Amino acid sequence: MRFKDKIVIITGGGSGMGLAASKLFSSEGATVVIVDIKAETAQSAAKTVEAAGGKAFAIQGDVADKEVAQQTVKDVVSRHGRVDILLNNAGIATIQPAEAYTEWERILGVNLNAPFYWSQAAASQSMIANKKGAIVNVASLAAMVAYPGDVGYIAGKAGVLGLTRSLAVEWAKHNIRVNCICPGFTDTQIIKDMEKIDPNRFIERRKRIPMARAARPEEMADAMAYLSSDQSSYVTGAVLNVDGGQIALSSGWSPA
Repeated sequence: MRFKDKIVIITGGGSGMGLAASKLFSSEGATVVIVDIKAETAQSAAKTVEAAGGKAFAIQGDVADKEVAQQTVKDVVSRHGRVDILLNNAGIATIQPAEAYTEWERILGVNLNAPFYWSQAAASQSMIANKKGAIVNVASLAAMVAYPGDVGYIAGKAGVLGLTRSLAVEWAKHNIRVNCICPGFTDTQIIKDMEKIDPNRFIERRKRIPMARAARPEEMADAMAYLSSDQSSYVTGAVLNVDGGQIALSSGWSPA
């Protein structure tokens, strides 16, 4: 029960890694606020949490809208008194060549602007005054190494690393810890959607994972939980690769 009586906001909490986190944190005592752009997705996730005995609230909203972030945090603080933990999990990707890329604003809006907006709202409305808080940003291995076909995603996720370190340094004096995980190849809806567009896109990539499998969303939730809990009380500004060894492997080799 690491999160007993904690108030946790999870962006993109209705599916994939976010849903796994919603289930995990609620199972350990947290009240989870599930934010998703699709009302039915958020509501379904909240019902799943409640059916398992947890506490959850569903919020429909575009995470890239600064006003949605400010108002949601305001409502959560009004209802629950504070925000203890923020998981900036929401993310989107696309497949387009850089010379014809049309989704720059939207991709960066969700993947980079949103983590800042939600962190700023949670800190300014609750965490700074309470002198305590934990924020976990979800970046990607794409923050450190590039691949062809989604320049916006790669640039945005790289920006998340800088955002994490900057906020960690600036808000340490308020006892707010800000950390980041970099998921490797994970079985989420983003991957499934991209495979529909290009069925062959990930065939070779799957072969280059040293642990020889994709991650489960629950494994990413476990990493988020560690960085959110008192078990990591002296950890801030950290970037944790959760990737089955992918970033450690030289690109010139395949696993033995």
